[in-house]
Amino acid sequence: MLPHPAEFLQHFLSAFEVLSFRLSGSSVKSVCVFVWGIMVALVSGISPVDPIASSCLLCSACRSLLIKPKQTECGHRYCTACLENLFQVRNEADCYVCQKKVLRSKVYLDRAAENDAHATKIRCTAHLEGCDWVGSLRNFLRTHRAKCDFHVVPCANVAFGCQVFGPRREMELHESRECRWRMERCPHCETFCAHNLLEDHVATCGKQESCPHCGQSDLTKTELEQHCDPVLGVCPKLKVACPFKEVGCSVQLPQHEMSAHLRSSQESHLLLLLSLATSLRPTSPGEGGSTPQDSARTPAGERPRSPEGEAVAGAGTGLQSLAGRADNLERWVCGLNKDLDRYAQVIEVLQQKCLQYEQVIQGLQTAGGRAEGLGGPGPVSTDGVLVWKIKNFSAHLSAAKAGQRPSFYSPHFATHPFGYRMCCRIYPNGDGAGKGSHVSLFLALVRGEYDEVLPWPFRQKVTFMLLDQAGQKHLKESFSPDSLSGSFQKPRSHMNVASGCPTFAQHALLHKGPGQYLRNDTIFIKVLVDPIAVQM
Repeated sequence: MLPHPAEFLQHFLSAFEVLSFRLSGSSVKSVCVFVWGIMVALVSGISPVDPIASSCLLCSACRSLLIKPKQTECGHRYCTACLENLFQVRNEADCYVCQKKVLRSKVYLDRAAENDAHATKIRCTAHLEGCDWVGSLRNFLRTHRAKCDFHVVPCANVAFGCQVFGPRREMELHESRECRWRMERCPHCETFCAHNLLEDHVATCGKQESCPHCGQSDLTKTELEQHCDPVLGVCPKLKVACPFKEVGCSVQLPQHEMSAHLRSSQESHLLLLLSLATSLRPTSPGEGGSTPQDSARTPAGERPRSPEGEAVAGAGTGLQSLAGRADNLERWVCGLNKDLDRYAQVIEVLQQKCLQYEQVIQGLQTAGGRAEGLGGPGPVSTDGVLVWKIKNFSAHLSAAKAGQRPSFYSPHFATHPFGYRMCCRIYPNGDGAGKGSHVSLFLALVRGEYDEVLPWPFRQKVTFMLLDQAGQKHLKESFSPDSLSGSFQKPRSHMNVASGCPTFAQHALLHKGPGQYLRNDTIFIKVLVDPIAVQM
């Protein structure tokens, strides 16, 4: 398999940072710019067929074709990712070309250059591996990249734990024959199981068991379930209910004794059927009623009823009472069903309104974050570190307790310029186990531009810190992502469900803790994403 491009990027970033830190001077800076350009070109692989004719569409930093170009005040163009790397966490930097000061607020999206770049002819990023496709950048991004046989893609079983990457044409063979996480059918129970877990499953599934009723042995789990099935099973000692159970017979016998019971209890079964039929038959004055002669003879005892007749009459009266109750219950259930239908419609309307309100709230939060300078459309940092300053914390806590604004989001940040994109979600009054007593803090993965070439699920260790504003008694909480949780899989929508620490910090610690975490009604939260634990 080919090495994953993001793996090369991470190691190169570390070396590039060391080189930039230790060396200085214009000549060294030119060398660093050249090296950075080679690195981005190798990672993205997007270069024009005619570099000379398209020189005005090349990034001033990476010297590759512009991707989401932005133009500085001095007139030079950069890729969005390269520009973010230039600024890092500062608001100004030196232009790579003219060395003039470039302000973050004076950088603009260049739509004209983006349209020209999309129309430029390029080679496939996998041309070194053998792909001879040539076409416009727009067609590459829209169609070719998704079907190129040489394009590096992750294994389809990445959600189960496979971390193999390779050309699409080779991954088909890997997924069907070589992948340890491919799904295979158990030969005993016909269920699907991962290949590397199949041996343990077969050892358990194929274990011989004995029937608890008749003692028959050498049965697998599936055969035992079929053997003891109350309808289609063949166990001779399995007790089954009498077929006349619905009309009142409560006898349960082994299957081989049921035939004798049916022959010996024909009379009682007929009486039960007669009682049921009598209770269901409507009575009228001329049918089923007592005549004057009967009423005259019955009190005198001239025609006493037989025991069977008395039993039938008693059963008929009981069944009539039950039938009346059943009618009442049926009417009551119908009413409940109508109420449920009405309430379901009301709930659906409320859910739609809640969704609309949530979208409005998210829009207001985003607008508020931009107004405070907490980040714009791009990440505020690209080194896996976020320092989040939250002002007016008491007001946020009061709003959360009143249910007006239970939570809000931090600015977006990334693990590196081409890495995972994420943000934090804070519940000032807590959520889940910490509701009402703690500050809850969670991490949410956001859909990024380079998700297609990153390994999934997200596995890097995350550390939350509530900073002590007077000393070094920071409150820390770390966790490792659960690879089976949907929160750390590749985002399918704008943002995954947040996951993290519901009991991050007690409310009491903010005022009376060992450190001064709340000062001037402001707290600082620092998030660290471990760059070493990533597995490409």
